[in-house]
Amino acid sequence: MDPHQVLGVRPGATPHQVTRAFRREVLRGGHPDTGGDARAFRRLVAARDALLTPPSGPATPAPPSPQPRPQPQPPRAPHPAGPARPAPSSSDASALPLIVLLFLFFVAMPHVLLAIVLVLVP
Repeated sequence: MDPHQVLGVRPGATPHQVTRAFRREVLRGGHPDTGGDARAFRRLVAARDALLTPPSGPATPAPPSPQPRPQPQPPRAPHPAGPARPAPSSSDASALPLIVLLFLFFVAMPHVLLAIVLVLVP
């Protein structure tokens, strides 16, 4: 079937008109999620895609572009320390002191204060 008839647009319609017609047909019940037929929706999508893709004319070969030659790489010497290891994440290294300080402040400090109060108050 002609994609123009499926979407209800005239031949030579603009992409904006094709998109509006597609949305109109989908809202009329052409989408499977709104109770429409999945086959009809596939037909609408195929018609929209056929009208929105530019027609491919006779292919003219593109002029060959000069490709740069790869430069030879000098051989690398192996590192004396062996294979490289990934660097540790900086967030892990800086999080440990913060965790220790928070533990001391919220857990240990109330116990110390409680012990001082119990010693001072008879």
